Amino acid sequence: MRQNVADKRCENGHFIDETWDLCPYCPAENAESDVPVVRPTRFGAQEAKRPGPVPAEPVRRPTAVPPPPTLGQRDAAAVALESEPADRTVAVQKLDPLATPKRYVVGWLIGLNGSARGESFPVRIGRNVLGRDRRSDIVVNDDQASSHHADLVFRPEERRFILMDHNSTNGTYVNDSEIEPRRDLAAKDVVRVGSHRFLFMPLCNEGFYWDEEGALK
Repeated sequence: MRQNVADKRCENGHFIDETWDLCPYCPAENAESDVPVVRPTRFGAQEAKRPGPVPAEPVRRPTAVPPPPTLGQRDAAAVALESEPADRTVAVQKLDPLATPKRYVVGWLIGLNGSARGESFPVRIGRNVLGRDRRSDIVVNDDQASSHHADLVFRPEERRFILMDHNSTNGTYVNDSEIEPRRDLAAKDVVRVGSHRFLFMPLCNEGFYWDEEGALK
């Protein structure tokens, strides 16, 4: 009995049966490996992945570069810069020679009792109004004081402090003596207006005074 001999060969030269389309002796070309492939992840851990198609990287398109400005645009930008206000040095305003001179402080009245206790009230060059009226230079919050009770005047040419009663109802006192109608004040005199008493403390005297430029000499 004649034995059939395979006379068909595969691409690699193996004899196979004529009815076979694939050679059992050749390794499979598209067979997948059973060994998993280990790849690191973005956080450092590792995970097993089987081989597969590699994803395509996104296509990076170049950023559009604006065209350079035209000659007309450059001229317009230059005009806009020239029209913007620039920082300028402002000159100091000159003093008006006809303006009222500043009234510098030349002394103080210091409250000794009542609501004015421990408070200081500046006495300035010229006339200082004492009274209950809120517009007074030195407001005396006392029902026994008149609205315009007295005037304390400093005469710079004489270096004198003069206290004058302004026809008040209850009178004005210095060191418990009523003035009629005026009296020069000296350092540490006690002035009484209504029931409030004030200690007088001068700043300026014969050897200490403001000059025309506002400096002490």
